[in-house]
Amino acid sequence: MKRIVVIGGGASGLCAALSAKEAGADVILLEHNDKLGKKLAATGNGRCNLGNAVLTADCYRGGNPQFVSDVFAECSPEQVRSWLTDRGLYLKEKRGYFYPYSEQAASVITFFASRLADKGVNVIVSAEVLKLKKEKKGFSVTYKNLVSDKVVNVACDRVIVATGGMAGQNLGAGPFGYETAKSFGHVISPLFPALVQMVARDKNLKTLSGVRAEAAVTLTTVLDGREEQHKEAGEVLFTDYGISGIAVMQLSRYAGDAIRQKGEAALSIDFLPDFSRDALTDNISKRILSDFEMPVEDCLSTILPKKLLYVIFLRAGVRADAKNEKLTAKDIRNIVKEMKGFTLPIIQTKDFPMAQVTAGGISVFGIHAATLESKLQKGLYFTGELLDVDGTCGGYNLQFAFATGILAGTAAATK
Repeated sequence: MKRIVVIGGGASGLCAALSAKEAGADVILLEHNDKLGKKLAATGNGRCNLGNAVLTADCYRGGNPQFVSDVFAECSPEQVRSWLTDRGLYLKEKRGYFYPYSEQAASVITFFASRLADKGVNVIVSAEVLKLKKEKKGFSVTYKNLVSDKVVNVACDRVIVATGGMAGQNLGAGPFGYETAKSFGHVISPLFPALVQMVARDKNLKTLSGVRAEAAVTLTTVLDGREEQHKEAGEVLFTDYGISGIAVMQLSRYAGDAIRQKGEAALSIDFLPDFSRDALTDNISKRILSDFEMPVEDCLSTILPKKLLYVIFLRAGVRADAKNEKLTAKDIRNIVKEMKGFTLPIIQTKDFPMAQVTAGGISVFGIHAATLESKLQKGLYFTGELLDVDGTCGGYNLQFAFATGILAGTAAATK
C-alpha cells in the first residue's frame, strides 16, 4: 500500500486525498489552517459556485491553453460533477452555474470532511509544512504542529502539493508550493492577482463610490506599442479607489499583466449598450425638446443613477441644473459620448489579499496533464491554483481544481 501525503486542504487537496484513499492508498492530509477548506468556504459569496455548464477556450488563461483541454479530456466537468454527486454532494444548476443544493459552501466542506473521516484519511490541521525532501526511497515531509509547536517528520511514497496560490492571503495562501516546485527545477511564471478590483485615476471617484450599473466594458491595454482590447458585460461597481464588479474583475488579469510589464491600461464603459450612439442622441434630443424648460438632470433621471449622471454632466461640460432650452446639439453629443464611452485610466489592480485567484504559477510544460505528476520528479504532483492556469468567474477555477485533484489522487495511488 502506497503512503501519500497531500499538502493542502483546499478544493484540489480534498479531492486528491479522497480519490487517493478510494484507490487504496494510505493518505495523510496536512492543512496549514485550523480547519479544512477555508478559502472554499468563501467561494461565491459563501454559496460555492463549483462548476459551469459552458466550457470554451476563453474560459481559461495561462501559458499553455492546450493543457486545460488535456486535463478535461481525462476528467471532464461532467465527470467532476458525477464524481461529486456519486459521493453524496447534491448539486443544482442555475442559469448554467452549479451550486451545492444547500447553496452553502459550508455544506461542501462538511461533505468532504465527513467522507475523509469515513474513509480513514488521516487529516491533520494546524500543520505548517516546513520542508519537502526527496529521499532514496520516496519523500520526507517535515511539518510543525502550530498548536503544540512539535516538529514531525513523515516518510511517504508520493506527495501531492495542493497548497493553492497567493490569492486571498488572509485565508492562508502563501508561497510554499511555488518554492517547492522551483526547488525541484520547475519554472514559475510571474505571479499576479486575477479576478480582482482595479485602481483608477479620476477626480470624481469619491462622488461615484457606491454606484452600481449594468454596462458593457472594454479594456484597452498597450504594451511595447501593441494594443489589445478585451470586452465583458455585466455589473460595474464604483469605489473610492476605482472600480469593481463582475465585468471589471473578469478583465483584471489583462490589466494587471500589462501594468506589471510597464504597459498601460484603460477602461471604456458603455452604460447603455442597448442603444447605438446615434439612437441615443436622437432619443435624448427628442426628450429634451418635449420637456424644454425642465432641468437636464430631471429630464434624464430615469436613464442612469443620479450620482453617475452628475459626473457625466461634469465631464460633458454641462450644468446638471441647466434648463433643456440651454442645451446645444454639441452638449447632447458630449453627454452621449460619456454615457457610451466613460473612460477610466487604470493605474494598478488590487493586490493578492483582495484577489479571487492567482494568475501565473508553475509552468504546465513541466507537468503531465493526465496525472498532474511532475515531469522532473517522479512521485511528485502539483494541482489546482498552483499551476499556470486561471479561469474566469463562474466556477471555472473550482472546476479545474476538482479535476486536477481527482486525477492526481487516483494516479498517485495506482500508477
